[in-house]
Amino acid sequence: MIYDFLIKINFYRIAWIFVMFVAYSLLLITKIHYNSLFPSDVYVFQDIDECEFSKEDLSDMVYTVKLVFNQKLLCSYDSRLGKYVGYDEYGIRNAEHYNNQTWKMKQQKEELETICRANARLYIKSEKRKVPPVVTVRSNSKARYGQLTTLECHAYDFYPQAINVTWLLDGSEVTGDVVSTEFMDNGDWSYQMHSYLELVLHRGVPVSCRVEHSGLEEPLVTLWGETFNNVVLIK
Repeated sequence: MIYDFLIKINFYRIAWIFVMFVAYSLLLITKIHYNSLFPSDVYVFQDIDECEFSKEDLSDMVYTVKLVFNQKLLCSYDSRLGKYVGYDEYGIRNAEHYNNQTWKMKQQKEELETICRANARLYIKSEKRKVPPVVTVRSNSKARYGQLTTLECHAYDFYPQAINVTWLLDGSEVTGDVVSTEFMDNGDWSYQMHSYLELVLHRGVPVSCRVEHSGLEEPLVTLWGETFNNVVLIK
């Protein structure tokens, strides 16, 4: 079973909201004509653009724009309505002004495609991207039979992040003697994982690292070493 480190989005089962821009907030330090509505020395204006859809083909894409001043919604644009709607005196005036601007209404309709659908396609493509891990198994020091050592299983440069790494002793899964497991984000849409197993080496019992990942057609099993490939666990 592959364990997910973060919640994965299932496009076929649930509807979800793809927020393209949850914020850009403009801080105004000067007194402006909003003063009659919001008496304060500091003002925060937000233009919040959202792209919402539930189908992978993006046929139900909805584009909304919300103009918020000091946490109060003034007016908003909804691609389903094809116009702005105001919610107070000032917001209604602005909505009427925007709706009468031919260029602005044309721009809003175009942004349904250029902002929402275009970026959503990239996001979906990234979600489907699969890169299998590169796996190595080694000891952290020179291994000798009859002595305690630590074996390391390293999985590099895989995507997506969900991965399962287990140790096998003579084909059977080992859990109790796994010292630690480390998961790292490379910061470039790839990940790495490191698992450590403490052992006493003996001849006759093979040890290997099994890696399961969506980028692999089947689990990848890597045998430790070419000569020191037989161990027995400390009990």
